[in-house]
Amino acid sequence: MAPEEICRKLGEQRTKTIFLELTVEAMKKVLREAKIPTNRLASHTSTRKRNDDWANRVWRTVANSAAATTAATLLFEWLTRLRRPMLADFLTALEVPHEDGLTDADFMQTSAPEKLLEAGKKLFDKHDKVEVAAYLLFLDASNKSEIFAPLELEKYLSAPAAA
Repeated sequence: MAPEEICRKLGEQRTKTIFLELTVEAMKKVLREAKIPTNRLASHTSTRKRNDDWANRVWRTVANSAAATTAATLLFEWLTRLRRPMLADFLTALEVPHEDGLTDADFMQTSAPEKLLEAGKKLFDKHDKVEVAAYLLFLDASNKSEIFAPLELEKYLSAPAAA
């Protein structure tokens, strides 16, 4: 599943929440990738209004176009800045050396698929199921693999229907 499809399945609210959790620096990286200007507008009477406007623009970009790089940047920044404990648990289960969840190791290529699958399953015991599904799907998308397909991760992502 492509990064923009992961974001679409997460839904508007969750995708915006992911964006709003980022630091301003990370937000600006995502905005640059989406080619959205970062200058303050007259309607941005507060930082919150500015951030909400940016989140809306990012969502529209991801929801309405083939925005793979924007969605990939959003997911990457969110995972590596805010979900490092989950990444660390995964890498520890694989016995991959890491620094607080970050590694340069090519673990998706060097680890046995069965071991990757088992480590992925273990994450569900300790972390938010939606976030685990997004992470594992992002790993598959980034590595052009389908290692985690047997976990049927898409079922965890489906955004609730609007009332």
